[in-house]
This record gives sequence, structure tokens and C-alpha cells, in this order.
Amino acid sequence: MNTQRQRIIQMTTLALLIALIGLMTFTPNFGYIQTGLFSITTIHIPVIIGSAILGPLGGLVLGLTWGITSYLYALTLGTIEAMIFLNPMVSIVPRILVGLIISYSSLALKNVKMNDWLRFALSAFIGTISNTILVLSAIFIFESAGLISFNQALSTIYTIVISTNGLLELFSAIFLVPSVVSAIKKVRPNLFA
Repeated sequence: MNTQRQRIIQMTTLALLIALIGLMTFTPNFGYIQTGLFSITTIHIPVIIGSAILGPLGGLVLGLTWGITSYLYALTLGTIEAMIFLNPMVSIVPRILVGLIISYSSLALKNVKMNDWLRFALSAFIGTISNTILVLSAIFIFESAGLISFNQALSTIYTIVISTNGLLELFSAIFLVPSVVSAIKKVRPNLFA
């Protein structure tokens, strides 16, 4: 396949993933499944898939898209979670970093002898964990003295709920990402960065 055709396929794939992130963000209980006070995120799955197969530029664009859409989504809600994500240092910056972390870790794992399923499961693990760690860190750094005053009890509850949600997000990504990437690789093996 010539490089121009491969670039067109990669750009089309990137555009489809951007559209999917937008759709998942603004479709109720699709990208953010409400569980009461907090939500379980599923948008990280297409971000992981795209970042792993499209490389660092794709990871940067998908992470930025995810960050901007999560900020816009927060504008539509009136919850504590939404107020926290109105800070771009919480909603946008960690997601950009996550896209890059996934891309570079996936590239690094190409040099390790392992099957593709395990490689993409590890990319999903790294992406999900980095998102949880970066977002929680950003919340405690930028929001603990900002809009919301966290006392020790609220901080503990928040950490427990987010950690539980983080585990659900982790298991879903580890299961879905390798399966989807394997299917894509069978159809478009030249798509991968």
C-alpha cells in the first residue's frame, strides 16, 4: 500500500474516532455511565485503541479531543463532578498526556517479544491507570483549594468511589481493547503506526 493511501486511511480512522468520542460524550450513559454522584468512563476505550494504532500524533489528537469534550460535557451538568472538570488542568491536560502515554508505551511494547493480544492488553492497562492517576492527581492539586473545599471525609469517599470506578474502567479496557484491535489488524494491517 502506498504511503498516501495509508495516510488517508489513518486520517479517516482518526476522524471516525474523533466522531465516536463526541458521540459517546453527549449520548447519555454511553461515554460516561452515571452511577449516582460519579460516572464510569468508557471513552478511554476508543482513545486507547486509536492512540495504540495511530501513534503519538493520533494519541495527541485523541487525548486533546477527549479532554475538550469532557470539559464541554462538564458545562452541561450541575454535579460536583462537573464542577471539578470545568478546570482545564483536570479535564484537558491529563487526557492529552494519556493519549501520548498510550502511544509511546504501545510503540515501546512493539520491541518486546509478546503476542499482539497481550501487547494491547498492556496498552489498555497503562492507558487506564495513567488516566486514573493523572486525573486524580490533577483533582487534588488543582481543585482541593479551588471551587470545592475537600474535607478529609469527602476526600476519602471520592477516592474510594473513583478507585472502584477505575477498576471497572480497567477491566473493560483490558477485555475490549485487544479484541477490537485484533479485529482491526485483520482487516487493515497497514493502519498501524
